Amino acid sequence: MNNKRKYEFLLSDLSSLNGVGIKTSNLLKKKNINNIFDLLWKLPKSSTDRSLSSKIKDLRIGENQTVTVLPQKYFFPRVRNLPNKVLCKDETGEMDCVFFNSHEGYIRKILPLNKNVTISGKIGRFKNKYQLTNPKYISEDSFLIKQEHNTYSLTEGISEKIYNKIIKQIIDKLPILDEWHSNNILKKFNYVNWNESIKEIHKSENIGNYKSNFYQRLAYDELLANQLALGLVRSQRRSKPGRILAGSGELKSSLLKELPFTLTGSQELVLKEIFEDLKSDQRMLRLLQGDVGSGKTIIALLSMIHAVESGAQAVLIRTAGAGGGGGC
Repeated sequence: MNNKRKYEFLLSDLSSLNGVGIKTSNLLKKKNINNIFDLLWKLPKSSTDRSLSSKIKDLRIGENQTVTVLPQKYFFPRVRNLPNKVLCKDETGEMDCVFFNSHEGYIRKILPLNKNVTISGKIGRFKNKYQLTNPKYISEDSFLIKQEHNTYSLTEGISEKIYNKIIKQIIDKLPILDEWHSNNILKKFNYVNWNESIKEIHKSENIGNYKSNFYQRLAYDELLANQLALGLVRSQRRSKPGRILAGSGELKSSLLKELPFTLTGSQELVLKEIFEDLKSDQRMLRLLQGDVGSGKTIIALLSMIHAVESGAQAVLIRTAGAGGGGGC
């Protein structure tokens, strides 16, 4: 697979994945997940350890647990809105698997009578009997369940099981991209590549491991991409001629005389840079940052006055956030 096709895979539509139909694809798009690359950046928020199996008599109410049972009997009530139930047992006791909004055929398929099935979910108790409502995982292959499963911020209509299957499918097919950093940069992250970093960041044991090489590498990639994008925007804006705002300086001088304070050296320097931008024929693209009370608003006001002196208009917008703030 050449590099172009590798990127095409990452940017391909979600429907190209096995098990992702139109319905699932539309549900994901509601969370601004439009392609495979978007899905990779929806990181796991926690994980659930389903590796430890328990016997029915040892189940703990209110906890996510895994148990292997033998389905014994179906209860499909003909009264609307009542749940379907499956009586299950092991050598230590009995429990009910309860299903809301599930079809009879589906339940018969996933919980065939007299066949060992491993189920996992939050344990409850009803009428002195253990109960598992809408199990998260059900499989005749216990290995598929008895492991650690990531928990993602899901959109309504997509189960944790389906979401993990989709993520695993992507991780298994993840291409190795040509490196875009120099060796000097890679050395800072112990030479971990993008492919390895993505795989590591989706492992349950690495959730919240922000100081790791792979997490730092991906964070650096994101910051670099943002800076490059801003640089392109700046370059495009500067390529178009701007309006020259020369100004006479009279209004500025009058205002400075009325102020009960004098500008600091940093404020004078910033004003000088802004006025040079305004007087040039290139468009200004500038962000002024500073602590609360550092004097950003007076800089904005003086810049506005310079524009007004040049026959232009200006507006001052004060935000209602902490510390106020000003801009023009």
